Amino acid sequence: MNKGIPVALCMLALAASGGASAAGSAALPRQDGSSITYYLDGNGSRTLLVLMQGSDCNSVAHNPVINEQFSTLLEGADVLTVEKYGLTRATAWNPAGDSPDCPESYFSHDSPEQRTRDYLQVIDALAGQHGYEQLVLLGGSEGAVVAALVASRREDVSALVTLNGGGRFFHDDVLYSMARELPPAALDEAKAGFLGFRDSVMNAETMDLRMSGHGFRWWKSMFSLDQRATLQQVDAPLLIVQAERDESVSPGLAREQAEQLREGKSNVDFLLVENVDHKFRDDAGESRTDAVIASVRGWLGQQRVARN
Repeated sequence: MNKGIPVALCMLALAASGGASAAGSAALPRQDGSSITYYLDGNGSRTLLVLMQGSDCNSVAHNPVINEQFSTLLEGADVLTVEKYGLTRATAWNPAGDSPDCPESYFSHDSPEQRTRDYLQVIDALAGQHGYEQLVLLGGSEGAVVAALVASRREDVSALVTLNGGGRFFHDDVLYSMARELPPAALDEAKAGFLGFRDSVMNAETMDLRMSGHGFRWWKSMFSLDQRATLQQVDAPLLIVQAERDESVSPGLAREQAEQLREGKSNVDFLLVENVDHKFRDDAGESRTDAVIASVRGWLGQQRVARN
């Protein structure tokens, strides 16, 4: 249904070429009988750093940007990553897009809300076992949305960092991305088609749908989210990081959202990373992720968040 609608969707912030392996896996049962697979790189720290990847169907266990770069954000901290519904370390890694092993259960169940429930369940279990004193959440793109949802539902979050999470409403970021990709002659028709698709999803209880690598539950969840309302519920120190040349989400809407949040809250900081795209690459294609990590690490230090 609606598969002919061009949708400029590239929410893959914490993704890169190559492969890397996370720590040993463990599992927790969901209420539906399936298992949540997660990885804890534990050092006996009192700080838990939780990293959340973007929207692609790939195992987080093989994501090098997460496992080799962002995992170093807080030296000595325990690092947690959680697989999406249906994925495990055995899911083949595809640096160019979705895994060829992407299972039907992923398309049927994956959504930001499902991911949020999974993270909350795993964090609850680990907090009980390890007694963490600091909890730091960081997510990129769709992972930023999930990190915000988790932070809005926990009172023990020490800091939240969102990377290229876009503006208040998902459909506005998609329309921005479409305008960047499509020729003017095709844009009006494409916009109308996409908004019609959004309305169909929002008005349906269920739908046989698979588009841009996602199923009905994902689209319904994304269209239903009000990210500003979610972030307003976060009391922990919040750093919103946005790439200046992002073509997947709107830098302008991200800045506007941060400014609106700061009108009524004192815990919000905004960092615009100049001359980089959604994956923090510069005009020459060189990654500036390490510089972003250094900036985030400095901000965390200002919030008195550090390993312990």
